Amino acid sequence: MSNSILSNIAAQNAQGNIGRASNNAAASISRLSSGERITRASDDVAGLATGTALRTQVTSLRTALANAAQGSSLLQVADGGLSQITDILQRQRAIATQASSGQLTDTNRSLLNQEFAALTAEIDRIAATTNFNGVGLLSGALGTRTNQTRTNANAAAATIAAPSLGGAAAIASTTSVQAFRTTTGTAVASNVVTAIGGIQFVTDNSATVTQLANTQFLALDSSIYGSFSSFEFSNVSFGAVAAGSADITVVLNGVTYKGRLAGAAAAQVTVSNGTNHIRLGLGNVSFVDQASTDSARANIVNSFSTVSIARSYNVAGADFTGTSLAGVIGTAANGVATARLNNGGALSISDFQYQGSTGAADTSILTVQINGTTFTSTGVDDLVLTAAGQLQFLDNTGTQSFTINTTGVTANATFNIRTSLTDRANFISALNTGFARAGGNGLNFTVGSATSDVINVNVGSASTTSIFGGQSLNVSTATNAANAASAIDKALTTVTSLRASVGALQSRFNFASNTIQSSIENQDSARSSILDTDVSAESTLYASAQVQLQAGIAVLAQANQLPQGLLKLIQ
Repeated sequence: MSNSILSNIAAQNAQGNIGRASNNAAASISRLSSGERITRASDDVAGLATGTALRTQVTSLRTALANAAQGSSLLQVADGGLSQITDILQRQRAIATQASSGQLTDTNRSLLNQEFAALTAEIDRIAATTNFNGVGLLSGALGTRTNQTRTNANAAAATIAAPSLGGAAAIASTTSVQAFRTTTGTAVASNVVTAIGGIQFVTDNSATVTQLANTQFLALDSSIYGSFSSFEFSNVSFGAVAAGSADITVVLNGVTYKGRLAGAAAAQVTVSNGTNHIRLGLGNVSFVDQASTDSARANIVNSFSTVSIARSYNVAGADFTGTSLAGVIGTAANGVATARLNNGGALSISDFQYQGSTGAADTSILTVQINGTTFTSTGVDDLVLTAAGQLQFLDNTGTQSFTINTTGVTANATFNIRTSLTDRANFISALNTGFARAGGNGLNFTVGSATSDVINVNVGSASTTSIFGGQSLNVSTATNAANAASAIDKALTTVTSLRASVGALQSRFNFASNTIQSSIENQDSARSSILDTDVSAESTLYASAQVQLQAGIAVLAQANQLPQGLLKLIQ
């Protein structure tokens, strides 16, 4: 190195070392003050990418842990409601047992029936109002989303097969609301009300009535379904056969309808609840005297005791992607599945099961749970998808149906559900998976970093319509009390099953929470080793950088004096 007064290389070297020491000290200060090992992307590009991914995952898992806690809390609310319903059912069972005893009079039973009816109303209130953050839990609102078929043009063609109805002719539901005979499953002619038992759904309750058609079915609210439980006359005006008249009160599934009836050889009356209007064929009605009035009422009650009004639905959102039924599209008008039910509200479709066969070809039996009721499909073909293209399930009355149309499946239509355990398991799994995906089918709680890592919560309906199987129970007579006791036993089994489902889901959430917590701890540890500052090591580096900086400053001062020494050579 030449000696020069213009270039002080030693000082420049000292300045460079001071700069590096200063940068190192500043970096250490940044890491120590922030607690982060990587404060700039250039510090460790690979570590930043890995650490950021781990940090994102941990953040997601912490939210998932909160979701699991919320899910468990929601289920605890549902369980509390179901617990109260169980207690009420046990009280109702005790009342029914007491009312069925022979030492009581019907007057005594009427007093018991007041409490029984009040408890039924309380079950429905609990089922309707038990909610979490505004989401109904026990009302069936979590069930499979459905579209009610409200017009003739777009009606669900839910055909009941003749063998399941003891030889009755096949029936197709051609309107969204239709009356059926519970004894045979045959439809009540909706355009003939001159005979006793005839029913029309009409536009109003005026003297001149018009039958509903097409979009006019939109006028019918969801209360119009189920069975008739009462026909009562009041304000009777006695007179000749065609001259007498009376007010008539009709109870349909707990909803009261009223009208004014004139006696006639083929009497008709339009009854209304203010929203729905129904025209009834009552047969020969005479108000000549009390005896003829009582006789007419008895005939009406007897005829309508076997009439049930059903509603038709299309199931929305069933998705069989990735299953053995992949490709199912159903029909253009009705989609994948339709249901004809004698109750209203949402559908809860679950638990498809294979129940066995007789061993002969095409004799397989399948079941599915819909709103707590078992629907059965018998005589299912071995090659189920190559048959008529549909599966039909019926309840034990033969009046409610659930139909699955498998149109769209071709390549996967060769498996045999009777002889192959694998094919059977894949088929049942496909049914359960497809309908579990139906829109609105429960609440999904994300319990992992991936959005697909979810636990589905679908408690099912605990309303009396669901747990009593659509029956309207009372204990006003010994016979009714005995029937109520039997129905309540089944309802207790249903509610217990619902509570068991809630308990099982709570257990899942508990284990999910434990797993999430473990994942958070382990992944956070990995993230910490990459992104967090090792204070002990960094403080040592900071101390070293400070020493280097101080030494550099001291040496720079000496280096700055070197040119002054050269001046002595030219003096």
